[in-house]
Amino acid sequence: MKQSTAVGLWAGLVVISVLEVVLMKSNPGKTSVDLAIGILASVAAATTAMFSMDLREENTAVKYLFLIPVLLVAVLIITLLLAFPVIQ
Repeated sequence: MKQSTAVGLWAGLVVISVLEVVLMKSNPGKTSVDLAIGILASVAAATTAMFSMDLREENTAVKYLFLIPVLLVAVLIITLLLAFPVIQ
């Protein structure tokens, strides 16, 4: 990975982290804030996986193979939310 790419990636992750903290401080516990923080965390995780694991240079099948556990976790979270209704 080139130096400028690594610095850009680091800067992007810092910006995402600052946004998460600002959102949390603005209105903690609100469902939309929690959802926004979850989306930002997912973007940060996917970005980190793409660059640190060099997934962006793999073929298409390998690029999307890591989405299978992500989808499994999403299904499990949705099932958990439906079983124990937290959001009203």
